[in-house]
Amino acid sequence: MWATDNSTTSTTPPSSRLSAMNLRTVFAASIGNVLEIYDFIAFGIFAVPISKSFFPAGSEFASLMLTFVTFAMGFLVRPIGAIVLGRYADRAGRKKALSFTLLMMAAGTLVPAFCPTYATIGLAAPVIVLLGRLLQGFSAGGEIGGVVAMLVESAPATRKGFFASFQQASQGGGVLIAGLIGLLLTHLFSEAQINGGAWRIAFLFGLLIAPVGWYVRRRVDETPLFNAATPTPSSAAAAQSASWSAMFIVHARPLLAGVGIMVFWTIATYVSNYFTTYSVRELHLSLFDSYLGQISYGVTMIIASPAVGLISDRIGARKPMLFGAAVTALIAYPLFYLLAHHANVGSLIFVQVTIAFLLACYASCASRVMSDLFPIDFRASGVGFSYAVGATVFGGFTPLLVTSLIGFTGDKLTVGLYLSAAAVVSCVALAMLRQRDPLLHSAQS
Repeated sequence: MWATDNSTTSTTPPSSRLSAMNLRTVFAASIGNVLEIYDFIAFGIFAVPISKSFFPAGSEFASLMLTFVTFAMGFLVRPIGAIVLGRYADRAGRKKALSFTLLMMAAGTLVPAFCPTYATIGLAAPVIVLLGRLLQGFSAGGEIGGVVAMLVESAPATRKGFFASFQQASQGGGVLIAGLIGLLLTHLFSEAQINGGAWRIAFLFGLLIAPVGWYVRRRVDETPLFNAATPTPSSAAAAQSASWSAMFIVHARPLLAGVGIMVFWTIATYVSNYFTTYSVRELHLSLFDSYLGQISYGVTMIIASPAVGLISDRIGARKPMLFGAAVTALIAYPLFYLLAHHANVGSLIFVQVTIAFLLACYASCASRVMSDLFPIDFRASGVGFSYAVGATVFGGFTPLLVTSLIGFTGDKLTVGLYLSAAAVVSCVALAMLRQRDPLLHSAQS
C-alpha cells in the first residue's frame, strides 16, 4: 500500500524552520475548524432562545431538552461523514476534501440563521433545523480527519506536535469568537430582543468565515507526504481490490484506541460548551457572565495549545496527556463544588480556565497521537472516524445527558462526576497503548 510517515522517511519535510508555506497551511487547516466549533458553540450558547423559536413545549425544561436532542442528532451522522469524506480525503487529497467540507458546514450554518420560527411555519421549522444539524454534523465528520492529516503531513520533522496542536487551538478560537459575539449581542440587545431573533446574528457572522476559509484552502498546496505517497501500479491494484470494510477490520485496534482517546477530549469540550446554559440555568448568573467564562476558556486554549505542542516535541506526548486527564479526574468534582457554592463570575472564569488548560495539555497532543495511529492512505478516515464515534457516543450527547441528570437528581454537581469519569476512561485508553510507541515518548517519532 502507500507509505506512512515517520522519522526515517525521506518524504518528511527535513527542516525545522517555519516557512510562509507552513504558516499558510496552518491557517488553511485551522479556519474551517474555527467555523465548525463556532457553529456548535453558538448553538449551545443560544440554546434557550433557539428552543423558544423552534421547539415550543409545555415547559422550559422540555423545550430545552428538544433543542439538545436536535443538537445531538448532528453527531449521529458524523461517523458517516468521516467514512465518506475521509475516504475522499485519502483518495483525492486533503486540499480538495477540506474545501468541500467547508462549503457544507457553511450551508449547515445558514439554516438557523434564516429558518422561520415554529410560530410561522409550524412543524416544518424544527424539521428544517434538524436537517441543518444533520448536514453540519456530516461535514464536521469529514473535517477533523482532513485537518489533522494536513497539519501533521505539512509539518517540519521536529515540529509535528506543534503543528498538530493548532487543531485544538483553532477550537479555542471558535469558542473565543462565539463568546465575543455573544457578549456583543447582549450589550447591543435586550434579553427580549435576543429571544425575539437577534440571536440569529451570531450565525450570520459565522457565514462570513466560510468564503475566506474556502478561498484560502483552495490556494494552499497539497501536503508533501500525500503527494509523495502516490501508489505504485501494484499497490493501487491492491487498494482497489481491498474492500472499505476490510480496511476497518485491518485497522480495528487503532480505531478502538482512537475512540478511547477521544472520550475525555470530546466530553470535556462539550461540557465547556454547556457552561453557558449551566451558568445561567443552574447557577443563575447573567448571560454576560457566562460569555466572559467562554472568552476566558477560548483565550486559554489558544495560548496553551501551541505551548503544549512545542513541549511535546521535546518530551513526547504521553506526559502532557496523562497530566491533563489525571488531574482533571481528581479535581473535576471539587471545581464544580466550588462553582456551585460560590456562584460568581470569578469562580466561573477560574473553573473554565482550569478545565481549558488541562484539556489543552491532553488534546493538543492527542491530535498527533491519533494521526500516527494510521497510515497515510487511511489517516483522514481513521482519525475522522475515531473522533466522530467518540464525539457521537460521548461528546454530542453531553448537554442532553447532563441536563437530564441534573433534572432527575436535582444535583448540580453531576457534571463534575461525568467529566471525572471521562478523564479516567481516557487515562486507561492511553495506558493501554503499547509502551514502545515512540510518539508517546520522544520528539523524534
